[in-house]
Amino acid sequence: MSNEALKTFKDTIHDICVEIAKEYDCPETIFTIKKNPSKKHNRKWHFKIELNELSFPYDKNNKITKTTLVLYKTPNTEENEIMIRKDRFDKIDLPDSAKIINKGGETDLYKYISFQLDDPSFYQYIKENLRYRINSHESSNTFSCCSKYKECSDKKKCIHINQLYAKGCQYRNNLENGRIFY
Repeated sequence: MSNEALKTFKDTIHDICVEIAKEYDCPETIFTIKKNPSKKHNRKWHFKIELNELSFPYDKNNKITKTTLVLYKTPNTEENEIMIRKDRFDKIDLPDSAKIINKGGETDLYKYISFQLDDPSFYQYIKENLRYRINSHESSNTFSCCSKYKECSDKKKCIHINQLYAKGCQYRNNLENGRIFY
């Protein structure tokens, strides 16, 4: 894969991350694409998509990151590969065009999936994983409510600017279950 093709690929992944963040009313920085070097494998590139639970108000020194997907390409192949946690693999439909790869010494923790380079379902599968990751996220920060609780009550839903962070709001849980206190 040429440097230009790699840049195009990373730009496409970035655009997908931004699209999903907007879909969930989250900051564009909710996902980060980082290099994920591997000493064991001879990979031309290897990176991961992380889900960032940003503090609110934002503090660059206070964020929690959780790896969502690991994507990699072995030199001289015509496939994209994804390493995904098995518990997530079991909950997201695998496209018919994808192949499960049996790696020697594979643990029960991860599954490896391969897609042809030109397979559009590769990108759709990434989107479904990112959606699943947001929907199943449990915040590491819990709080009773924020200063917007009356507005949330009036709208009968959470209106916090950072919807991922707001998953830690206990009043949001009440609103989602039809219990409005204010």
